[in-house]
Amino acid sequence: MKINIHAFLKQFEKEYEFLYENMDRVAGYDEAVAAFDEFIRRWPNGNFVAEFCRYRGDMLTSDREAAAFMFALEVMTA
Repeated sequence: MKINIHAFLKQFEKEYEFLYENMDRVAGYDEAVAAFDEFIRRWPNGNFVAEFCRYRGDMLTSDREAAAFMFALEVMTA
């Protein structure tokens, strides 16, 4: 997967803020959380998640972070 990690972080932060402002009441939220669980189980996706966490300096630990990750991934790979 070839994604600029810096640009991905910016998009992730944008998606996270949107979810936060809307208290996670966003179309596709539950589906994005479930998709993250599946995404991380597939190689090499887990490596990308680990690289992102290292770059970000923090683990993805909440459903909101998982959803933001998947929404950002959708934007960055469209």
